[in-house]
Amino acid sequence: MDKIEVSLALLKSFFEKQNIQFWLEAGTALSAEREGRVFPWEHDIDVAIWRHDLPDLKLLESFFSEQGYKVIFQKNYPYIDNIIQLKAINGYEDKLFDIDIYLYARYQGHAYMRWIHKPEGRLAALKLRTLSVLKYLVNPTTDKWKRISRFLPSSLSRAIFFWFLRFYVNHSTCIYHRFPEKYFLDFKEIEFHGNKVKIPSDTDNYLQHRYGPNWKTPDSQFNQTGKWKQSGARVELDMKLLPLPVYDDRIIVGNAE
Repeated sequence: MDKIEVSLALLKSFFEKQNIQFWLEAGTALSAEREGRVFPWEHDIDVAIWRHDLPDLKLLESFFSEQGYKVIFQKNYPYIDNIIQLKAINGYEDKLFDIDIYLYARYQGHAYMRWIHKPEGRLAALKLRTLSVLKYLVNPTTDKWKRISRFLPSSLSRAIFFWFLRFYVNHSTCIYHRFPEKYFLDFKEIEFHGNKVKIPSDTDNYLQHRYGPNWKTPDSQFNQTGKWKQSGARVELDMKLLPLPVYDDRIIVGNAE
């Protein structure tokens, strides 16, 4: 088996045991429908689950770390909002393919995935930088931040972080990926790299919404020319459209990339 087949099999094994449905998302869904395989230039597999179906995070971390993955929850922020990354650790790069698990929330007939760490508009860079610095008080991942964090009680560090997070979410916009929820409620099963996996049944309309009406035609300049930004799925909305993330002490802290 190639490393994509192995990685998908591991993903299926875990989610089936947890009785959680996942489906192919983004570029992986596109490559599966258009070519029946992952594009040669891709470096990871994109899948999605419903946010409300999140499994026990320590169980997820334990399962995939034993298989050779490093698990990164929400880029080491102390909450879960839109992404879990599985990265093949040293020595496993030739055996495993990286996986991004995206989390969608249902709201008023749509499925939303909030890019919470990509604020838009006025002072966006400053707000994100402040949030990034404060995260290391709560989840110190280097010796420097471990030393600094000793001067503040963990309860105070957490209070400071979440006070700013509330301000950040309530006074920022960001890009969401928004789909009619029907696309993620009705699936078909396809054969993909030796595994039976799910993809939206209304594949044509789903991929048109995600990549435009010419999704069936390969375009080597799609990313370079910024055409991906014209996707009907990408909308700029208030961050506060979805609830404020909450602290999750089940997260295993790692080293964000």
